[in-house]
Amino acid sequence: MEGARDDRGEMKKKRLENGEASKLIVLGFMIAFSLFVTYYFHFILKTEIIFTHLFYVPIIIASLWWQRKGIFVAVFLALLLLASHLIGPLETPIIGSDIARALIFILVGTVVATLSERKQILDGRLRAYSATLEQRVGERTSELRRMEEKQRAILDGIADAIIVLDRGLNVIWANEVAVNQYGAGIGRKCYEARKWLQEPCAECIARKTHADGVARTSKEESILKDGNRIDFIVSCSPIRDPDGRVISVVEVLHDITKHKQAEDQIKASLREKEVMLREIHHRVKNNLQIVSSLLNMQARNIKDKETGEVLFESRDRVNTMALIHSRLYESGNLSEINMKGFMDKLLVQLFQISPVDDVKITPIVRADDCSLPISIAVPVGLIVNELLSNAMKHAFADRKEGKIEISLTASEGGRVHLTVSDDGVGLPPGFDINESKTLGLRLVKILSEDQLQGILEVTSDRGATFGIDFDMDDGGSAG
Repeated sequence: MEGARDDRGEMKKKRLENGEASKLIVLGFMIAFSLFVTYYFHFILKTEIIFTHLFYVPIIIASLWWQRKGIFVAVFLALLLLASHLIGPLETPIIGSDIARALIFILVGTVVATLSERKQILDGRLRAYSATLEQRVGERTSELRRMEEKQRAILDGIADAIIVLDRGLNVIWANEVAVNQYGAGIGRKCYEARKWLQEPCAECIARKTHADGVARTSKEESILKDGNRIDFIVSCSPIRDPDGRVISVVEVLHDITKHKQAEDQIKASLREKEVMLREIHHRVKNNLQIVSSLLNMQARNIKDKETGEVLFESRDRVNTMALIHSRLYESGNLSEINMKGFMDKLLVQLFQISPVDDVKITPIVRADDCSLPISIAVPVGLIVNELLSNAMKHAFADRKEGKIEISLTASEGGRVHLTVSDDGVGLPPGFDINESKTLGLRLVKILSEDQLQGILEVTSDRGATFGIDFDMDDGGSAG
């Protein structure tokens, strides 16, 4: 055995040596031909023209056969080209084109040698890959079998039922849960196993997924083998062949019976709490209206005008808070209030209970259709009430008409800007709200800066303007 191997090695070595000898003979012939062409044109015909493109043949062949060693042939022929100009009978000088040709010889030899080396490397890798491909295919096949067994064990261990259906809605695969709980045996119709029906459901998502290849989800009811009715979510996804055609669908049935029962209990509890909260807002509004009526009665029975004014102002503040609770229980949202509707209603309420004689006041409301939580709506409503009451009392002295404008805007970042302005007589010279002694303006300052954590700015130019900037996130923090 070992002798036969040695003989084969010797034969292979001789073939390689014979092949190298043949290559050298061919290359020598080509180089000799190149030398002959150079001699013939320079020394016999005495012409400056040399057909240098003939030199590329031995350069390329040498680089293909011996890679980098073959570059020496390119260098030799490049030097031969340059020397022919120096030792030839014409003694022509070397010019730039000759140098360029010589460099191109070397460049071509280098490029071809590099590409040849890379080809040999790739051929070696390809042979190595081919040698191990069959082994890897065998290993991969065994691995796939193990993975299939593992996946089967995993799918059987899942608490959800998994069913694979063909185009006729026949069960072609099912895990243990589907078989044991739903009776989804191989060959049964899915509607027979799941719902004990004799024909498919009218809204069967499996048929729709088979038709268009779109995954779907639906909530359904079913009766188990033991007779218990359950609620579940069925998710249906297509299985496609390599051409993209739907060949079957897989359904996953997730039992949500307990979840639905808990959800129904939570919804019932929320409805009960919503009714209670709505009733609380209603009762708070009624109680505040009673307080408002008491204050109104007390103010009308007091002869001291200044004391009566204080009671009327307190009545207006209570009415503002009552209006907020009224808007809450009348709306669908019990935690937030729409400010545009609230501002309109507040203006109507103030003009009804505190009319201004002999002055035609035009109210203008520019409010974004935004909602504020009750923790912000209450101080904002009180601020607007105080500023409107103040303007109606003092802004239009000795005037026949005037204008009061309310503006409320909210940015996407939660920044709110509130402005209450009038075109009346303006504020007294040197007015400073920080030094104001009136309860209403002191209340405006406290609510703006302490309750809303905002910035209050007061200007008097062609009337009085009160501007407040605050963040909705910070508005209720101080409360």
